[in-house]
Amino acid sequence: MNVRRTEDYHHTPAQVNGYIEQAIVLVNATGLGEGARERLLPHIVNLLSGKNITYEQVVPAGMDLPQNARH
Repeated sequence: MNVRRTEDYHHTPAQVNGYIEQAIVLVNATGLGEGARERLLPHIVNLLSGKNITYEQVVPAGMDLPQNARH
């Protein structure tokens, strides 16, 4: 059985702004120096915005799923 997986990311401008603002709050709370905070900021934004949607097509349309298959 073949599984075709596609990932898609959906973020509104307001969500992106929220991720950046929250990342700044978190990075500032670390007490690290300016250079360390600048290097850490993109990683924190990436973690906060890591919401993704995965689409899977397990069997072609019209075919019965095996009895133990879950949706």
